[in-house]
Amino acid sequence: MSDNDQQPEQGRRRRHTAKEHGPDPIDIYVGNQLRVARELAGLTQTEIGRSLGMSFQVIQKYEQGEIRISASRLFQLAVLLGKPLDHFFVGFGDDVAADSGLDRRDIELIRAFRLIQSAELRQALLRIMHDVAELSALGAAAPKQAIEGK
Repeated sequence: MSDNDQQPEQGRRRRHTAKEHGPDPIDIYVGNQLRVARELAGLTQTEIGRSLGMSFQVIQKYEQGEIRISASRLFQLAVLLGKPLDHFFVGFGDDVAADSGLDRRDIELIRAFRLIQSAELRQALLRIMHDVAELSALGAAAPKQAIEGK
């Protein structure tokens, strides 16, 4: 039996490894928060990696929770993305799924909305989205003329 196959000393717990046990839920959560923050900032994994002197594959593994992000690296990422450190942990442990619920279309919508300079136009779009969401929640289809702008 090799050293790796031996049982740990009594009273000593075996180390949790991603290879054996899969990524830790908090690493997955933090990685997902990193992905959302990166996409909202409009940056690619390659751009983030280049800024920090690492490959895009490392950033990809961070985002998937396969590699645990060190405290110093998380600090660098927070500064680069303009986020406070706690951003990566907010909501964890509150019976919230590890997925933020944002997909690529959600992120595209948020990014496009942020580009709108006019406060009045932003407010008008919010009203429209609320109206459409309300109709959708009631199970009604939005009137065809509203969608077509007639």
